Amino acid sequence: MNKFPVTKAVLWIGAGVFLGYLVWWVAPKYFRGQEDPRSAEHLSKVAAELNRSVPVMIDKETELLPVVGAPGMLIYNYRLVSYSAAQLDHEKFAMGAKQRVVQGACNAPETRDDFLKQGVTLRYSYYDKDKQPIATVDVTPADCGF
Repeated sequence: MNKFPVTKAVLWIGAGVFLGYLVWWVAPKYFRGQEDPRSAEHLSKVAAELNRSVPVMIDKETELLPVVGAPGMLIYNYRLVSYSAAQLDHEKFAMGAKQRVVQGACNAPETRDDFLKQGVTLRYSYYDKDKQPIATVDVTPADCGF
């Protein structure tokens, strides 16, 4: 009996086991594709990436504070650096902000395609200079016609 065919068979079996293990390890990730864009895990990763550059002034009156990822929602927190909550009409502010943020979110490819079309709600929370709440505005996929 020749030892060469047995050695060759063992090598093929070993290669097959290795290949099977590789498929078992990689296939779920391949077939699953990306993680669920609505998951808290995914949105928390997005928030962590955004938070690498906060706080940051958006304009002379508005500061972006840390962003939060929650199930199905990405929450942007803003502080109006020159206003106190007592100085503002909260309902009027919310109505004006809703119009602006819906238009901006629905028209910006990043927010529209990466979040709203994926079923993610974008929440914009506004705080005064002392971090007291002023208003919260949600932009849902329905606001953009999705």
